[in-house]
Amino acid sequence: MNIYEIKSDYDVFNFFVFKQGSNSNYLNFEGQKLGDNWNPLQLEIIREKGKKEDFDASCYFDGILIVNAELKKIFEVNYGEKIEVLPVNTDRGLYYFINVTNKIKAIKNIDKMTTEEIMEMVRNKCYTFDLQIVKDQGIFRDSKMSANYFVTDSFIRLMNNNRIKGLRYEKIGHAE
Repeated sequence: MNIYEIKSDYDVFNFFVFKQGSNSNYLNFEGQKLGDNWNPLQLEIIREKGKKEDFDASCYFDGILIVNAELKKIFEVNYGEKIEVLPVNTDRGLYYFINVTNKIKAIKNIDKMTTEEIMEMVRNKCYTFDLQIVKDQGIFRDSKMSANYFVTDSFIRLMNNNRIKGLRYEKIGHAE
């Protein structure tokens, strides 16, 4: 089973970035519930000539997934207990931040790895995940590498079956 990171499809679609002057503690988003103290992210679209604006989702870094209202419903139905959906302010209307709260011990033997081994794994995109733990997850964070969202083939199929635009998936490892 392959495991992927979610990315914005920058080659085809415009995408969201933080509005200039906005402040956010997004670097501290590690899968904890944010709703009680949520201060909506302030985002704006980066427009580049020749790129499409009809995207359903956009990623700002690997752990900031922004979706439209239609995709929000798909996430709530399929991953309701694994996510928290929070509103964000954009120059395109109402969008939502998908906060993945599904933190699991997914990367095999990470507790036994040295810092150098972990850095090499990240640099070379050669993660090994525990198949028994990730096989039914769809979308998750690793408890040690909690800044990133990881997805499985079932997640990608769900997005493709719903014709979701704006995302691409980068293979970063496998599960065994």
